[in-house]
Amino acid sequence: LLEVDEPLVIPVGAKVRFLITAADVIHSWWVPELAVKKDAIPGFINESWTRVEQPGIYRGQCTELCGKDHGFMPVVVEVKSAEDYATWLGEKKAQAAKVAELTSKEWTLAELSEHGQKVYQTACASCHQAGGEGIPPMFPALKGSPIATGDI
Repeated sequence: LLEVDEPLVIPVGAKVRFLITAADVIHSWWVPELAVKKDAIPGFINESWTRVEQPGIYRGQCTELCGKDHGFMPVVVEVKSAEDYATWLGEKKAQAAKVAELTSKEWTLAELSEHGQKVYQTACASCHQAGGEGIPPMFPALKGSPIATGDI
């Protein structure tokens, strides 16, 4: 396991400060090529600094045996040129503005239904089927089930 959902993105040549903590147990954040290894301890904030001179992908992992999912804790740091970093940052700000707009919007029932249908078709239908019939026993039917028809 080497990939992550969202890599940490930093600009090349900039002095970067990492604030490191944990929400559950002690971890240790390690990226050898960046010369960073620092414990992440619940209730404490540790710091570390780095400056990376070459753009690229830098990989690390948790080095503290922290539980059953320890082997699934990769670290990916993507170092971008100043121009690419500015572009990436602009895209992230635009995404955040869109999320803020959507979360403050008053949705009509029709809009909610349309959005829900898109989400279902994208994330659920491949297993639970377009009409909700499912593929028992692995993917139970949602159609007529208490999950779909019961109280929220």
